[in-house]
Amino acid sequence: MLVSELMLQQTPVARVTPRYGEFLGRFPTLESVARARLRTVVGAWDGLGYYARARSLHKLARTVVHETARARYGSAGCAASVRTATLPAEPRALEELPGIGPYTAAAVACFAFEVAAPLVDTNVARVLTRVFAPGVDPRTAAGRRAAWTIARATLPRRGAAAYTHNQALMELGALVCTARVRHCGHCPVRGCCRGREEKKERRK
Repeated sequence: MLVSELMLQQTPVARVTPRYGEFLGRFPTLESVARARLRTVVGAWDGLGYYARARSLHKLARTVVHETARARYGSAGCAASVRTATLPAEPRALEELPGIGPYTAAAVACFAFEVAAPLVDTNVARVLTRVFAPGVDPRTAAGRRAAWTIARATLPRRGAAAYTHNQALMELGALVCTARVRHCGHCPVRGCCRGREEKKERRK
């Protein structure tokens, strides 16, 4: 999940799909990334662009493996002795790792660990503001803050339900409530969408 989220930052799915399996085949664990040389990890990222993500992944892997060794064996722990290192499950802890921002931290926490974490990408921000705050532009800093506030307020409390909820919002924005066309006629939330109601009022 971490690798897929990092790869999908600023890179289309069509380009990520073939490289994702190749990368995991070469580096199946955080330990394997940590043990590899930086240039080897960056080389395996070839074709995806934005190589800072590969450098961040390498640094993240070394950080997690080092922290795991220290937690298990004390200050004298050797990272080389770690065979299984685990990412933290909570968004705040994930955000402290190299290359992890609020969205990636929430996505990994929710989709990998089923933690009830709100997440907002471009599609989700558009859906949430159209449904609940149609006068807000999600492309602005204020709009993004509003979208995160709405995401937190509407998130189910249980992790499994939050997983489904977040996936549904992402799919809704990608397939139904798109940037170019609003397919309101077959939108499952049209009954409570303030944006749709305001659009209908303007037509009167």
